[in-house]
Amino acid sequence: MSEDLRQKAMALEIYNQQLQMIQSELVSIRALKSEIMNSIKTIENIKADEETLIPVGPGVFLKAKIVDDKALIGVKSDIYVEKSFSEIIEDLKKSIEDLDKAEKEGMKKAEELAKAITALRKELQAGIQKAQQAQENE
Repeated sequence: MSEDLRQKAMALEIYNQQLQMIQSELVSIRALKSEIMNSIKTIENIKADEETLIPVGPGVFLKAKIVDDKALIGVKSDIYVEKSFSEIIEDLKKSIEDLDKAEKEGMKKAEELAKAITALRKELQAGIQKAQQAQENE
């Protein structure tokens, strides 16, 4: 195999790995968006002075009474701020918008990589066929 074909094969492998990473990131983004949307629905359905169940672990819930329309939302790693439900919903919707942008960028990159992979595969196949024909003609 010629040096050019080796380089193309290595580039193809790298592109495939990059595409897999992007696809994995897209799966994570979609899962996070789904989780945020579920949080919004839950918050919209909670009312003050109502009893509800609060998850504290896998299959474990505490019965609790909601005393007002406020909750804590994480703003940094260990920093939480108390906000009203409507403010939290607004923040969560902004997070979804940011994730939508990241998802679109990821999809665009994945599409570009897929095109590059297809083109590189064609070049590689043509180069291999050419090399095989050259060997047969010797």
